[in-house]
Amino acid sequence: MIAASPLWGTKMLIVAGLAGYLSLFVLNNLTDPRTNSAAIPRMMTMRELKADPPLGGGVLWRAIDSPAVHRVAYGLVVAVQAIGAVLLWWGAVLLGWTAATGGATIGLTVANLGLLVFVALFLGFLLVGVWFSYWVKMGPVQQGHLTLLLVGLAAVVVVNLPA
Repeated sequence: MIAASPLWGTKMLIVAGLAGYLSLFVLNNLTDPRTNSAAIPRMMTMRELKADPPLGGGVLWRAIDSPAVHRVAYGLVVAVQAIGAVLLWWGAVLLGWTAATGGATIGLTVANLGLLVFVALFLGFLLVGVWFSYWVKMGPVQQGHLTLLLVGLAAVVVVNLPA
């Protein structure tokens, strides 16, 4: 049995905060799809590297110019964000219940699944971005992805501290 402690509240707050963060991403992507959906073709076509010939000459073969592939990639991103948000919200609620009742640790398991999706999302952004050499012309985007990966990893550590 798990005794309620202030750490459980911190865990719940972190998980709920990341759930809110991903939920806002989903909301923004559904209500303003042109903003983020434009970033995917920008990266995948490697258009900025193509426009600056000395850069990226050896990797331009990786470019994907298909709008259909870009739409699928955007849809996949939004779906993963939504799945992560749902798991994180569910985990936060269950962590709160666990802290209040001293019951099972199902909340920790669900929270960890949500954190897994969160970390995988931003690690995936980094890996795919590096494949398309986005660091050359989209540095701030890469920095954002790296920061969110580190935030996710820090959350995993805190959420899994012994209560």
